[in-house]
Amino acid sequence: MQVGELVEVKQVIGCHIPPQYRDRGVGLILKIAKSKPIAFRGESFDVGDDITVHLGTGQVEVFCEESVKVI
Repeated sequence: MQVGELVEVKQVIGCHIPPQYRDRGVGLILKIAKSKPIAFRGESFDVGDDITVHLGTGQVEVFCEESVKVI
């Protein structure tokens, strides 16, 4: 994934089983922010990068990398 690529955004909503999704449409990646792992009780967990996307609706929003797929 790189800045300037066209992506499809499907956002996971809540913690439902089965998962629920919100289709946010397509957009362009503006920025990728590397996140630091979270440490909990001596274990380290990677939470993924934050992806800033300019959506087709004109909005600019930040999503976790799991919600963004390169077209």
